Amino acid sequence: MRKRQSIILALAVLVLALVAAAAAALLAPRPGFPGTKAILDHPQINEAVSSGKGTVLYFSAPNCPGCMLQDVSMDAAYSEYSQEVNFIYFKNSKGLAGVFGDWSVFKVPTSVFIDKDGLVVSRYDGVYLDFESLKKEIERIR
Repeated sequence: MRKRQSIILALAVLVLALVAAAAAALLAPRPGFPGTKAILDHPQINEAVSSGKGTVLYFSAPNCPGCMLQDVSMDAAYSEYSQEVNFIYFKNSKGLAGVFGDWSVFKVPTSVFIDKDGLVVSRYDGVYLDFESLKKEIERIR
């Protein structure tokens, strides 16, 4: 009887430890999301983040209506801020599948804002940002 209770107790402790480990893994910030360092997996990203300026990563896809709208406000932001902030534009294609995957981009348009220290400050997945919203985010990373 005592041996059985010890085994049950040991199994219960093991299950609790596994649940705690799984919860910690699920709740940990994923790379490429706010509060984490930028993923330096692409030469353009590495160069931009290493420049000491804030960086805007913009992930898009051809024939995406939301992306076409986002292109207009992103172009306006680029015109106004390109001297102060880096802009990197990735249009989904076979050659860029690795970058999209590394950054967990599953919806477009996706915009990621990285400060001058390489920290991801904000991220918008599958969300259109008008020019004023873009300006607010860019001001945070300047």
